[in-house]
Amino acid sequence: MGEWVPMLVMPNLDIRGSIECEFAAIVSATDSRVEKIRRYHPNVTNFLGKFSGQFKNQCWPSLLILSADSPEMCRTAEAITAFRDLASLSAIPLARAKRLRFDRGESLVYSTAFQFYPWTLDKHYKNLIMSNPASTSMHLVSEFNGQSFPEQSQVSLMEQYVDLPLAKALLKRWVMRFPRNSTSRCDLVLFRSLSMANEAARIPALVAPTFYDVGRTLALWVSAFEILAHPGATGQSNFTTVAALIEKVKWLDCALSAKTHNVVIGKKSELRPLATSIYKKIYDLRNDYLHGNDADGSSLVLNNNKGIIDFAACLYRFALTGFLGLKFNEPRPLVDDVDATGNFMSRRRDFHEPQESLEAAVLTAI
Repeated sequence: MGEWVPMLVMPNLDIRGSIECEFAAIVSATDSRVEKIRRYHPNVTNFLGKFSGQFKNQCWPSLLILSADSPEMCRTAEAITAFRDLASLSAIPLARAKRLRFDRGESLVYSTAFQFYPWTLDKHYKNLIMSNPASTSMHLVSEFNGQSFPEQSQVSLMEQYVDLPLAKALLKRWVMRFPRNSTSRCDLVLFRSLSMANEAARIPALVAPTFYDVGRTLALWVSAFEILAHPGATGQSNFTTVAALIEKVKWLDCALSAKTHNVVIGKKSELRPLATSIYKKIYDLRNDYLHGNDADGSSLVLNNNKGIIDFAACLYRFALTGFLGLKFNEPRPLVDDVDATGNFMSRRRDFHEPQESLEAAVLTAI
């Protein structure tokens, strides 16, 4: 096993397992790589063991770690936050889909759980350091008392809560963008969009929320869509370009590919698929909020009494699906090879399961 280095911690995330590639990983404090670091550097255990919730309940944070052999580009703030963003957006849309389908609370619907703690150990594992636009500070580990972020209790992230087909595709793109230092426009666009989506997925307000907070959040979601769909150069990103991206998806449920919903584009009304019609409502609401047009809280709820903000997160996964060309491409084995056929069907089912859940959530809009 190679050497690994802890970078930042996430006190509100209790990960069971890992999200990783050969260069970076988000893991628990009991991961074998972290335990090895803790054996050689006791201050790591001292630091991690000093976190608690708001009412003194101990909580061990999750960590983002890097391989000691990872290229220098992986150690930049952009690479580290991009890895966090791909992890959060591999879980949040799926949690929003469950909330839409089953009308129950889901702990992973907000990206707050993936928020980095501002204090971390220095590279010698001796002192604590904090550096951000507001402050640069150093302090002793012995005097540290860490707390999880108060707006949300620590939440567990298990493998079944992760959209694995999406996570694997995003991890491959992260490796291309940072360890291999890709400067292709597609890679730059993807992680810029994920950064915006991670901000959009935060809790809209920490206390006393109003519909203005949700309206502002919708604006961030639309920005994430438009960054992803931008044609580049002197082109423009708008409703049409985003709709085209969403409509590239190969839907599993034929009801989602049918053009049965009226969508007003300019002065014309067109029949478009359900997902496109929902996005048009999101897009129009964004314009109303940002341009000062009349809007109120009732506009944030669809006719089915479900919040439009959750549909924005689900549709973002489908925008990523279109952008990445995410689909099951394995060739089917020969019919008489029973074992190979069974394994093929199992892999196909696992690949389609997250999309089926998200499609079912979109269909709740009807």
